[in-house]
Amino acid sequence: MSGYLPKRPSEFHKIPHARLAIIASMWHRECVQSMIDRACRELDALGVKAQNISVHYLPGAYELPLAAQLLFEREQKLDAILAFGVVLKGGTTHDLTVLQNVVQGFAEVSRRYGKPIINEVIGVVKIEDAVKRSADDLLNKGLEAVFAVSELLHWNNSLKPPA
Repeated sequence: MSGYLPKRPSEFHKIPHARLAIIASMWHRECVQSMIDRACRELDALGVKAQNISVHYLPGAYELPLAAQLLFEREQKLDAILAFGVVLKGGTTHDLTVLQNVVQGFAEVSRRYGKPIINEVIGVVKIEDAVKRSADDLLNKGLEAVFAVSELLHWNNSLKPPA
């Protein structure tokens, strides 16, 4: 998603019983932390209890798919994972390798466990692009992640037969 969301934050689905993990790359920490902080504020507004959100910092974006797999294996009550990172284009194609691994890895893990991984690991040409996507406005990737997870968990719950 880029630009503005299809719903205002006040219209997001409440997900008070959600158990979530946030995984994040340590690179470009200021931007990544701003995304995490925004996500946590928005999750709080949707009724998610702070004790039902765990935050994990990993060396880099490349390690995030493995972290997601290990979390789903060890925390079976986990409903979803939100992933944050910034991959800056450099003088080589390393950024493409990292981003491809992240996307493929998340897809494999998500299918294996049948649970969503919201991928907000962004590839940027200039760090200013990441700063724009982590500012305290409607373009913040933390806000986009919460929109996506609230929609997916709400939709998933609608598929379950009434108890």
